[in-house]
Amino acid sequence: MTPASYTYDGTLAGLLTLYAYLLAEPAEVERISAVVADQQNLFTAEVSIATDQAAAEEFWQRLTKRLSDNALKLLRRCLLADHPQQELLIYHFLLLEGEQGKKIDGMLAHPWVAQVWKLSQQVAREAHRYLGFVRFQQVQGGLYYAAIRPDHRILLLIGQHFADRFADQQWIIHDQHHGEAILYDAEKKEWLLLPMKLHAQPEATPQETQFQQLWRCYFSTLAIPERTNLKLQQGKVPLKTRSCLTEFTV
Repeated sequence: MTPASYTYDGTLAGLLTLYAYLLAEPAEVERISAVVADQQNLFTAEVSIATDQAAAEEFWQRLTKRLSDNALKLLRRCLLADHPQQELLIYHFLLLEGEQGKKIDGMLAHPWVAQVWKLSQQVAREAHRYLGFVRFQQVQGGLYYAAIRPDHRILLLIGQHFADRFADQQWIIHDQHHGEAILYDAEKKEWLLLPMKLHAQPEATPQETQFQQLWRCYFSTLAIPERTNLKLQQGKVPLKTRSCLTEFTV
């Protein structure tokens, strides 16, 4: 069987379409990517799979009925990961699940399962951490806006937490790294994940600017210079998150 590299359009529906195609007749897959490789391998065929929304939805419905709750949780998190080989890792996981069924839940020593489990844990840990790293600011128009830059696409994992906590406010959590955002409608009590790019930062209200200054002053006053522990501080609040945290910005 000749190995092949497969490409899709980068959407979740496109990836599920690709899995439906590959698992119907398991193939030797060398690479799965949303972009075509810069350098073509003379001995590897390049196959592009067009997105089929109906096929993607049907495939996902089959998976939700077939997989255990644990395996489905692993899969959902991995689909939200931002990892150079996540598509291939998930394919190997689904291939093994097709052979072993629900026994895959107890196969953590298997390399295909172990890698998916590890990636799933990375996504889950980052989502949990960001529950404390989201800083809303009131911008012109009365909307509350928060910017984050996570490694993975965690918005779907944290959206309900903030919808429950700030149910009476109109707000946006913007993942600037991946160009998408959660928009919450306080009247309808629902939120949507949508593509979003900003050309300029939203303008804070005068009251918001005053509150931010007070919060920075409180944060600085509370600190004890003699007990400063930068290593511990960076472990609790990684440097990559600080550009979006009010207390670390000027």
